[in-house]
Amino acid sequence: MKNEIRILKSADVKAMLPPRKAESDKGTYGKAAIVAGSMRYSGAAVLAAQGALCGGAGYVALCVPEKLKNALIGRLPEVILLDLCRGSEWKFRPKKLQTILQYNAIAAGMGMGNTKNTAKIVAFLLKNYEGKLLIDADGINALARFYGADGAAGLFKAKKCAALITPHPLEFARLTGIEKGELLDGGGARAIEEAKKYAAENGVTVLLKGVSGAKSLIVGGENAENIALNAAGNSGQAKGGSGDTLAGLIAAIAASGADLYSAACAGAYLAGKSAELAAKQTSEYALTATKIAEHIGKAILDL
Repeated sequence: MKNEIRILKSADVKAMLPPRKAESDKGTYGKAAIVAGSMRYSGAAVLAAQGALCGGAGYVALCVPEKLKNALIGRLPEVILLDLCRGSEWKFRPKKLQTILQYNAIAAGMGMGNTKNTAKIVAFLLKNYEGKLLIDADGINALARFYGADGAAGLFKAKKCAALITPHPLEFARLTGIEKGELLDGGGARAIEEAKKYAAENGVTVLLKGVSGAKSLIVGGENAENIALNAAGNSGQAKGGSGDTLAGLIAAIAASGADLYSAACAGAYLAGKSAELAAKQTSEYALTATKIAEHIGKAILDL
């Protein structure tokens, strides 16, 4: 494949964001569900929800295990809190998962734990959900661990939904079965080719993080004909939590009307610009995912 790679510009991103209408209500902009977190990684759920609240969706539901829900009551007053299983850790409960299948977009995997239950939940969504599904972090790792590279690819090919995966190189290596060192050969050229190949063969959109420094590659569309490089961002994003915020942001943009490729491009660019803006106040050393979320609105205004 010799598709041309374009560098994302502010005008591109502005055109990708669903427009806001003077006469509208919450239902106009869709519903985003964030399936994330665990008792060990409770922050992942909060950070993903914070990102989603900045992405334009009319409703944001944060879906967590029951005990984590109780701990989060009042923490994010704008979100709907849903428990999808009893206890403190994730369990596979198909009837509970049915309650979010009507949502316009779902982001799953962030901080859920690399467990068989996480893998079952993601597989269930691929098999039964018909909206826009983003799979991140432990969602990717669990698929690779418990289904293997071939099994994960089979799930993607048989899915009912539009799907986006958002791996960094090591997660992508686990998913493809190609060693990370091989993927990063040639300054990341092999990773770019493999991302294009994976998107085309499995019918998914791929947002590959950290292809070169803070940059990310987005590949999507039928036959993976759309390829973009996001050059916005800085080294301050290389911290735990940044990917959680990004996943929530993308899910909300998708829920409000954008296709997954456009949502991934817009989310990656806005998160990068938010990091640049925040770092002017905090430095790249002290930058946090919370600070990135706080500057998403300014990044949108700057478009």
